[in-house]
Amino acid sequence: MKTPIRKLLLTSFLMLLIGASNSFAQKNVAEFLQGNVADAKTLSTAYMEPFGKMFGNSLNGGWYQAARPHKKFGFNVSFVVTVATVPSDAKSFDVSKLKLTNLELVNPTNNISQTVSGATSIGPWVNFKDDPSNNPAFQLPKGAGLPFTPMPIIQAGIGLPFHTEITGRFLPSLDVPKVGKVSLWGIGAKNEFKEFIPGLKMVPIDLSIFVGYTQFKSEFEIDYKPTQANTPTGYNTSDFDDQKLALNANGYTVRLLVGKTIPFLSVYVGLGYNHAVTDFGLQGNYAIGVAPNYSKVEKDPFVLNYTHSTFAGNAGLRVRLGVISINFDYTLGKYPLYSGGLGISFR
Repeated sequence: MKTPIRKLLLTSFLMLLIGASNSFAQKNVAEFLQGNVADAKTLSTAYMEPFGKMFGNSLNGGWYQAARPHKKFGFNVSFVVTVATVPSDAKSFDVSKLKLTNLELVNPTNNISQTVSGATSIGPWVNFKDDPSNNPAFQLPKGAGLPFTPMPIIQAGIGLPFHTEITGRFLPSLDVPKVGKVSLWGIGAKNEFKEFIPGLKMVPIDLSIFVGYTQFKSEFEIDYKPTQANTPTGYNTSDFDDQKLALNANGYTVRLLVGKTIPFLSVYVGLGYNHAVTDFGLQGNYAIGVAPNYSKVEKDPFVLNYTHSTFAGNAGLRVRLGVISINFDYTLGKYPLYSGGLGISFR
């Protein structure tokens, strides 16, 4: 029997993944394989870029509720949701600026296509350079209208000696029906170093350093099988049953936190560095080209890689109502990050 927390996590990830799977885990990325593999990777990289950067960035939020660490053996358990948002200039891309090898625009003046975060309007037509008899080839996929990526997290922190607090976030591998497998873990540490500096320890503010690392792994189901009538020679439809999109991401953050804690309220500001890497990889067999004239079958055709690194500032607050705590945080940046949480906290 699943525990209430496990059910809560499953429901939360369903909210996350159903929205994401409608965007990319079905056919939009795989549709680029109607060209060759090199062009499919180039187009997919441009199409998925805002999701890759938003998703990685969302791993770096929601770590702390105050600049001051817990007192020795104080602790908190909280449910946190981080939401990374997309800038307007990442909702489309210029196809003419991509280095495509076999595809070209039918109409060079119709050169703007939507990213995964763009409008749900179909993209421009493209032609094959090496096979004019099959032109026009196909239209680039429409956007999915994905303006943000939510990341629900369960985490707990405990106070240790030497003004230190350790925080862990963890999700055991879950198999979400009709979506895929997901898992997450992370570890962070906060230390109020001013207590070790003579003179500075008397200043009536909280001054801490925080470092944190989070890793996310998943496998999303994809259905891009050829029909029975169009299955490439030498293959059966069952040879395409293992199609998946593997999503792996990790992020780390470093922050200098300055804040003040009074009864019922903590406020803080932070300044530091965020780094995140997100990889998407198509796994399984895929028919390359346009049905029924597929050119070949490729196994594990490509992996997309996105890196998002930036210096960032943030501000947040926590309100405590007895042992219940509510917190909110906002991080500035090209991909702004919002975090909110609800939990219990002692000491």
